Amino acid sequence: MVPALLLGALLLVSGCSSDDGGDGDKKPGGPNGTTTKGDPKKGADPASITLTPADGANAIDPQAPITIVVGGGKLGEVKVVNAQNEPVDGTLDADGKTWKPKVAFTLGGKYTVSATATNADNTPTTARATFNTLSGDKKVTARFSPEDGATVGVGFPVSLTFDYPVKNRAAVEKALSVDVEPKVEGAWHWFDNTRVDYRPRDYWAPGTNVKVNLNLRGVDVGNGAIANQFKSYSFKVAATKRIAMVDVKAHTMKVYENDQLVKTIPITAGKSPKYSTWNGKMAITEKFEKTRMNSQTVGLGSEYDIDDVPYAMRVTTSGTFVHGNYWADPSVFGSENTSHGCVSMTKENAKWLYDRVIPGDMVEISGSDERTVDADNGFADWNLTWDKWTATGTPTSPQGTTTPTH
Repeated sequence: MVPALLLGALLLVSGCSSDDGGDGDKKPGGPNGTTTKGDPKKGADPASITLTPADGANAIDPQAPITIVVGGGKLGEVKVVNAQNEPVDGTLDADGKTWKPKVAFTLGGKYTVSATATNADNTPTTARATFNTLSGDKKVTARFSPEDGATVGVGFPVSLTFDYPVKNRAAVEKALSVDVEPKVEGAWHWFDNTRVDYRPRDYWAPGTNVKVNLNLRGVDVGNGAIANQFKSYSFKVAATKRIAMVDVKAHTMKVYENDQLVKTIPITAGKSPKYSTWNGKMAITEKFEKTRMNSQTVGLGSEYDIDDVPYAMRVTTSGTFVHGNYWADPSVFGSENTSHGCVSMTKENAKWLYDRVIPGDMVEISGSDERTVDADNGFADWNLTWDKWTATGTPTSPQGTTTPTH
């Protein structure tokens, strides 16, 4: 952002004023250094116009508005164009003193504003100012999930991961908004200085439509970095609420669709105590019809290396999957926990589940000797209570447009 001292200086510098070509004497300028010309014998003095940013100003905040002060007249048209002389969309506020672009100015951009005012005799005066925005040597963007246009399960949160550490979290959060139909209360939560997620208090309602607005262009994220992203994207929550409830002690997975039990699957989970499976609520994040699983990738040395694990559904970043298992004795399913932490079942049952689930469908695991999975290990956001979730962000009221305020 533009330092306060610099902004103050800009406000004291004359913007740009013009005359109507009359021959009258110059009159003293106002506090911003504007001048007017006119001869009382010839009629009313021309209107004066002061623009901020001033002509020739540099390093202007891309989100800063243009202010227009008119003396001795009435403001008419305001136009803004970029370096290619293309018009920039924007709006003038009700009092006619502030013009704001619909989308923040680009970093390192050059813009020209022209404003016209008329005096008491309806004689027009036009002022112009050309200015340059901040260059933004460190440009910051965010990767987002789910993808635009995706259909997801009830447990998929909005998740943003920035490619540079965010210091000014409040400024970033203020530039984010989520439109939800049907209306629901929701909030952002910062896991660290690069990841922020948004979720409602409880799982999304089936059929919910979500639109995420990233009005981040020009936002000062701190440490000399400026966000350079303006994007809206949408996703839809599937019509079916699907939850697979795993009871580690009972060696079962019960699959519910819209709260109705549709199948009970015998499973084997992590062998206690060394390989106990995480407890907690975990969203399925991705699916593989076949994948390789190597114990070295999850810090377990040379315990296993299986290159054709069937129907694998990931539930944590650290490597927990629900998958088919063809190498175990079939007798272990439903009776014994023998895995290295995953939840596995017969290949046939895994295919049945794989064919039904989508990213965002939930796996809820209980009965393990292990602790609850960390909320940022994949999309396990739902393991935080609402009080803990809202401790780092701002809860929003149940409105269609849920824009955080600070």
